[in-house]
Amino acid sequence: MLAVVIPTRNRKLELNSLLNRLDKINTAINQVIVIDSSDNLIDLNHNYVNIKIEYYHTNIKSAAIQRNIGMSKVNDKSKYLAFLDDDVLPDPDYFKQLISVLNKKGAIGVSGLAVSTTNTSNRKSHGLAFNLKRIFMLDSKKGGNVLRSGVNIPVIKNRNINGAIHAYWLIGCALWDFQKIRNIRFDHRFYGQSLGEDVLFSLQASKLGNLFVDTETILSHSESLINRPNYFTFNRMWVRNRYYIVKKLSNRKFYPGFHWCNLGKTIILVISVFRYPKRSITSLLGMAVGIYDLVVGKNDN
Repeated sequence: MLAVVIPTRNRKLELNSLLNRLDKINTAINQVIVIDSSDNLIDLNHNYVNIKIEYYHTNIKSAAIQRNIGMSKVNDKSKYLAFLDDDVLPDPDYFKQLISVLNKKGAIGVSGLAVSTTNTSNRKSHGLAFNLKRIFMLDSKKGGNVLRSGVNIPVIKNRNINGAIHAYWLIGCALWDFQKIRNIRFDHRFYGQSLGEDVLFSLQASKLGNLFVDTETILSHSESLINRPNYFTFNRMWVRNRYYIVKKLSNRKFYPGFHWCNLGKTIILVISVFRYPKRSITSLLGMAVGIYDLVVGKNDN
């Protein structure tokens, strides 16, 4: 039995496109659970052939908490649980491929690669800018890793990497062995888009089993701009949420990697002020407020 949980907010067109695609998927889906935090109720089409929609509305605007609500609605007998964002489109064999990898590897969770359909720029793993980021623990050549700074490194498809590779974190659109992770929850302190909530969830799950990324399974991601955080909000979350990730990685009270990373990001943003003044200054302000949140203990409970 496969259950799919979809958190959504103010993206009716994207959500309907996803549900239409799920109705044509080549794997039997027993539950499609939509947790909607839109400003107004979304009128969904419920006349699908192969899927039945369970729709719930909440006033809580947090992708992390919405996923938790969805997990509480999953049938106890479900074997697999998949999370999907509302602006992705899986291929017909998406779940079939992930289930196959999960069973072959004896894994607890597996994901494919989310490939943007709007941002075609390639992530560079070389050059001066990359090396500067690597010095400050902002980047690495090892995909699927979580650095001591709390920065998670995505797996990218290239000619040297094929098939399923071991990883320490999975993207939010992953498939899980539900019976093994059913008692894990996403961090309730992650608001809005909940940047990094998938990393913290993965770190908890990895204590129970191995995680894999299948580079042959591609998930189209449109990266909708609706309700996407601005530079201020993004960088505020980037600081605060990474701190929670670092705390999970280490039992020490002082986290040198976290502070070193913040210093590096600040230097890079100061340098970029000359080229992108408004964006860089707004990002710096967001980082400053994120640090202030941590100092005063805001939402740290």
